Amino acid sequence: MNDYAHNDDNSPLIVLFHGLSSSPLEFNFLSSQLTAAGYRVNAPTIAGYSFGGKASSWKFWLKEAIKHVQDLQKTESKPISLGGISLGSTLALAVASELNDILGVVALSTTLKYNGWAIPWYRSLIPFGMMLGLGDHFKYRERDPFGIKNPQIRAYIKRVLSSQDISAVGGLYMSLRHMHEGNKLCKYVTENLSRVSSSVLTIHAIDDEIANTFNAELVGEKSNASLLRQIYLGNSYHMITVDNERETVAYETQNFLDLIYGKIEPIPSEEKILAPELQRFLRNLNRID
Repeated sequence: MNDYAHNDDNSPLIVLFHGLSSSPLEFNFLSSQLTAAGYRVNAPTIAGYSFGGKASSWKFWLKEAIKHVQDLQKTESKPISLGGISLGSTLALAVASELNDILGVVALSTTLKYNGWAIPWYRSLIPFGMMLGLGDHFKYRERDPFGIKNPQIRAYIKRVLSSQDISAVGGLYMSLRHMHEGNKLCKYVTENLSRVSSSVLTIHAIDDEIANTFNAELVGEKSNASLLRQIYLGNSYHMITVDNERETVAYETQNFLDLIYGKIEPIPSEEKILAPELQRFLRNLNRID
């Protein structure tokens, strides 16, 4: 478990779940920014979900995540918030659907459907691979673009993964069983989004190559969030905590937490078009002329 807390015990606590077959390294920048802003950050690892070792079941992931949060709640004076990236966002939503006293959920690059432009066609064959007994033998290797639009960062990640198995954007590979269990978690959360009543922030790249913006839209449509804010990025791919707009992700996450913890007063939202990519996306949604 990575605990980035350097503030006093009265500071609000946010628990961040990393992506599937990955590690808390995904949150190094975001955690440093939130800590500097007066929050405590806890980023757990879960056996069989985090990178390394044989995959466990999605029900075990959820059980362990719930237990971890409940154990933390016993000593907290303020309500806990959750967050995550990729399938970690899905896991955070799953926990929020089971627990009633979660203040907020920061859902980054939420993955409920693997429908991005870089998803290989054979991903749909996962059930057949499991039937053939390949669950622990076939390993999908991460490849370009590694969830990164920035060419310099992508080249750096590629160099790191040439000499080690883990980087700031995840592990070098994941088993077929990891992906199969991940699909089951996605299905469970999709069917239970209406049970999420916490405040929710979604941040999603419009060019996400793993999970397109349908995923964020589904959270907005199906959840019963007491407060909902949705932000779309125009210059990143899937790993938005590492890519070009990581500062924006950190700022918007802090701003959301400041709002739900009462550090700032709510102000009328202003829709600002910051990039041609965002203009294109909003036109497609019929939000602008």
